[in-house]
Amino acid sequence: MRKLREFMNEGSEEDNKILTAIMDFFADNPKPPDDDVHDLAEKLGLEPDDFEAKIYAVLGSILGTGKAKKEKFTEKNADKKELEMGIKVEMEHTKNKAIAKRITLDHLAELPDYYTRLLKMEKEK
Repeated sequence: MRKLREFMNEGSEEDNKILTAIMDFFADNPKPPDDDVHDLAEKLGLEPDDFEAKIYAVLGSILGTGKAKKEKFTEKNADKKELEMGIKVEMEHTKNKAIAKRITLDHLAELPDYYTRLLKMEKEK
């Protein structure tokens, strides 16, 4: 596990190349078959099991962090209007409503009226 932590946190040039390849691959292939994942592992010179562990580390780093998670801030804590506004805004960055909600909750954990402020700022442009 220490090795994966180093991979995610210290980011050697080779590690960053692999992280970028993982992010680009899944951005272009949101539901890839195992054979495609294994082909990419081979192209990167990695064993498929090691590569899959790196993919899980990336996924865990995205979903296992954030202000909402840290502070146990859930949709029950959020203003319903702000939550709805936030999900709509964050859907500009993802096609997945659950991910948009997760991003929204992180912002609302930081500032309960984040999306009202954002809307006001955008109107001032």
